[in-house]
Amino acid sequence: MGREDSPVKRRSGFGIVIGGLAAIALAGTTLAFSGLTNSSFETGTYVDGGAGFEQLNAGDTSIDGWTVDAGSVDWIGTYWPAQDGSMSIDMSGADAGAISQTFATTIGNTYTVSFYLSGNPAGPPTVKTLDVSATGGTVGQYTFDVTGNTLANMNWTAEVYSFLATSTSTTLSFVSTTPGVFGPAIDNVAVTETVPTKSDCKQGGWQTMIDGVGNHFKNQGDCVSYFATGGKNVGALPPAIATNVGATTDSDTTRSQVKQSNKGHDQATGRNGTERSHAKDKTKSSAGHLHGPKSHPSK
Repeated sequence: MGREDSPVKRRSGFGIVIGGLAAIALAGTTLAFSGLTNSSFETGTYVDGGAGFEQLNAGDTSIDGWTVDAGSVDWIGTYWPAQDGSMSIDMSGADAGAISQTFATTIGNTYTVSFYLSGNPAGPPTVKTLDVSATGGTVGQYTFDVTGNTLANMNWTAEVYSFLATSTSTTLSFVSTTPGVFGPAIDNVAVTETVPTKSDCKQGGWQTMIDGVGNHFKNQGDCVSYFATGGKNVGALPPAIATNVGATTDSDTTRSQVKQSNKGHDQATGRNGTERSHAKDKTKSSAGHLHGPKSHPSK
């Protein structure tokens, strides 16, 4: 359902951060997290009609573990080099798209999502924008300036989004907020999990922590008591009363800070020593189907 190929395509990039969910620089134990499926978009039912990508529309589940929630995205194969493996995602297909994956989480634990960001250099706008969110969390806003990008060198940039789990099931979403068909690109999503300890209650840490059932703490002593009793003394403030504070998307930034991407200047060559075409053309009908080439400006 909702899959389309076009013999020609468009792209342009984005890249930077803003917001996440709960307060995050914990001293607790950081664990490897195996709950995310197909983190680099490598597996699934991919049909390349010769364009080096496949367009997937809302409702499509062709990428193992992921669902296209809105609009459309392009599952990129040979069209440009992936950051990891051979596949990546242009978050704008025929229009701005959204993808998500739902996985099991532990209430009160902090999850750090790392991913690589770039953007389609084949058309406007120069600055691409992307939102990242998780169930119960604030939205992280990222931008990427594609100046210097080519289809042979995407200048992939590492980004981070963190959230505090408020449910035993969390949906992680990536949403293009870039109008048009030249969108932000993502690849190599990874998740780590941090289990808090009572030492994290100190220096105001209790204000952004919750217990294993979602209650917030009224003060530092309330927080320490929870850990000291092995979770028997739960937080005094139920979720409906407590106010969550201190969201972050980077290890040292506040939720109001914006981190500017630093992009490399190396110019790589494409396969067989040639650079791929800077523009792909595509047109869609009211139903979203491609009916022939439409010229887009080259980067």
